[in-house]
Amino acid sequence: MPSDFSPAEVGVYYTTRVPELRQVGLELRGPCPVHHGKRDSFAVNPSTGRAYCHSQCGRGWDMIGLERELTGVSFATARDVIFGIVGRSNKRSPPSQTVAAYDYTDEAGERLFQTVRLEPKDFRQRRPDGKGGWTWNLKGVRLVLYRLPELLKRASDTVFICEGEKDVHSVEGLGLLATCNPMGAGKWREQYAEPVRGRAVVIITDNDPPTDGKSSPHYKGQKHAAAVATSLLRHGCEVRIVEPPIGKDVSDWLAAGGTKDEIDGLVRAQDPLTPDTLASWTKQWSAPGVEHGTAPIDWPEPASLQSELPHVQLFSEDLLPISFRQFVRDVAERMQVPMDYPAVVVVLCLAGAVSRRANIQPKANDTGWTVVPNLWGGIIAPPGFLKSPVIQSITRPLNQIQERWRRDHDDALLRYAEAKEEFELRIATWKEQYKRSLKSGKPAPERPTDGPEEAISKRLIVNDATFEALHQTMSENPAGILVIRDELTGWWSTLDRTGREGERAFCLQAWNGDTGHTIDRIGRGTIHVDACCMSMVGGIQPGRLRSYLADALRDGPSNDGLIQRFQLMVWPDTDSEWEYVDRRPDPAIEAQVKQGFNVLVELDPETPLRFRFDAGAQQLFIEWLTDLEGKVRGTELHPALISHVSKYRKLMPSLALLFELADRAAAGEITNGPDLLVSLEHTKQAAALCDYLESHAVRIYSCITSPQMRAARELADKIKGRKAGANGFFTFRDVYLKGWSGLDTPEAVRLAAQVLEDAGWIREVNGEPRPSTGGRPPLRYQVNPKVWK
Repeated sequence: MPSDFSPAEVGVYYTTRVPELRQVGLELRGPCPVHHGKRDSFAVNPSTGRAYCHSQCGRGWDMIGLERELTGVSFATARDVIFGIVGRSNKRSPPSQTVAAYDYTDEAGERLFQTVRLEPKDFRQRRPDGKGGWTWNLKGVRLVLYRLPELLKRASDTVFICEGEKDVHSVEGLGLLATCNPMGAGKWREQYAEPVRGRAVVIITDNDPPTDGKSSPHYKGQKHAAAVATSLLRHGCEVRIVEPPIGKDVSDWLAAGGTKDEIDGLVRAQDPLTPDTLASWTKQWSAPGVEHGTAPIDWPEPASLQSELPHVQLFSEDLLPISFRQFVRDVAERMQVPMDYPAVVVVLCLAGAVSRRANIQPKANDTGWTVVPNLWGGIIAPPGFLKSPVIQSITRPLNQIQERWRRDHDDALLRYAEAKEEFELRIATWKEQYKRSLKSGKPAPERPTDGPEEAISKRLIVNDATFEALHQTMSENPAGILVIRDELTGWWSTLDRTGREGERAFCLQAWNGDTGHTIDRIGRGTIHVDACCMSMVGGIQPGRLRSYLADALRDGPSNDGLIQRFQLMVWPDTDSEWEYVDRRPDPAIEAQVKQGFNVLVELDPETPLRFRFDAGAQQLFIEWLTDLEGKVRGTELHPALISHVSKYRKLMPSLALLFELADRAAAGEITNGPDLLVSLEHTKQAAALCDYLESHAVRIYSCITSPQMRAARELADKIKGRKAGANGFFTFRDVYLKGWSGLDTPEAVRLAAQVLEDAGWIREVNGEPRPSTGGRPPLRYQVNPKVWK
């Protein structure tokens, strides 16, 4: 049965399940129904139905996966429910109906969760949502045995452990004490043995037939009983196993006339189990040649894990100032790269061209808060995806300006050398005249004071410089500089080295754009910069980014907000389609862009332009900032993301100012004055671009906000490559001792295994006791052989 859905069916499903969604650009956005968020962190692709939570969940689902997440049902049931919602015919089963609900409570009788039985036969779990309703999953819920208060109250009674809640009630009808673990066979946990430690226990099996009746016998009820018995023996229990003589389970037997006396007789006929007798009992239910405790099962199809990268918004040229759109589109088409690449570099070039030549006062009356629009960012892409060529193409106009300044400086140095030589001759002549006047007693001539000043090198771009050289360049260029780095992670790692703390602090100040910095060195004296200002652009490979983030964002000296200052970072999906394009850059477009940059770099940093928002833009900024502060002060985002988006307080007004200046420069309308305003149009663009960039930030930080899913994907890759579980089995120790990234601790492997077990990739099996110590057996997993098909 197909599981793909048409856009019309996608619309019907989400209108029913998540009615709060609204169209935002190319997506549907709204609060996340999984973690019951309050902000529009839940994004849906209306064409495919794929959804992603950019907030607390940090993961995505297709429609069937989302239905399972919301309701806790099986794959087949979720599919059937969706078919019913969208009106697609489904001949497999009629709609499900609730026939029973079983409360699981804590020791005091407080409800923790429910198991709900449906017809056609299916089971779901749900928990109270605190508002009088239900949440259809057990995320964060403590799992306990059924009828726990009764178990503790009747501490001296024999405990009968059944496979399901219906059987528990059947046995209780005889006056006996009964329980079961939640979610049925194969779901026993070691913690469930604690409430019955040291007690007499009788396990009543389900009489499950072989899965295919032929070559692969697997008796699910007996296997479950063996797993429970093994656990209870480790907890000092006196354990017996009873198999109903008639029917599928104890309920069938009792319905057919079974009595309490017959149960008592079956129990008395069994001696308490030992590890040896349990092994013998288990062996009779296993196929010949199959390892003990690991009889073949009817494996499900392994579910595909969520996409490695969270969803990001598609870029639209409407997010750019009009004067730069054709330039960005032309570069993207000629180089066959996502438009995101040249777009983000253009914005960073605008920031580098403006820097301290203009600023903006975001609040209408608060003159104490002004923003300098220097920005940091870059392109994230694998090697070979034209990061550097894109940066070179977009920064060419600025490099041409830099080259012109260099030639002018060389000419000025020649003139300075000539003037200096002439001045030195005049000084020499004056010295001779001065000596003669002293001897003759005549008045001394005046010393020449009109010596030439050495020309200062105007700099716009720096590629590689030491900390001191960078500081010196800033002292000579008060407008600020643009740093272009081919590989940003290389620069980051140098700042992490011992002894580079001063350089790191300097760079953090240079991001502010308005903080002074003084360096005192023996032999060089004191160099002071009134306001350090630096913009930065570069490229990063995803693998290096993940490794660096995982290390840098642990609590420590490197977690000082340096990474979060790179706010214009884009990591777009790459289109698999490619076409050969060979055409010259449009000279008219390049001339327009070059003219705009020329106008911006000639603005005087000594008297910077001071902008404010116009009335409409001011109101939009107030609404935007209010929403941002709520997000920053909320609990839905990971701390690393909170630190990142909190710096959007500077980003949004900076973008609005840069877009205003870009279009004004192209139109030749930049003049200084007392009332310079940023328009509502450019402010809307800035707010929309911040929203777009936030989706990329979620992708960037996903390696730390979703470590369990990342570890699960790593373990899945090792299993598929037969580096783990090549013989069909593995233990935690087999994995974490390899030292694989993300799987180098027992806890990381445990979290990854939980995800893969839920996805049907692996299943837990009983280990053998340690021969030397007789201690607790190691936790082992069996691999679903279907993952290799």
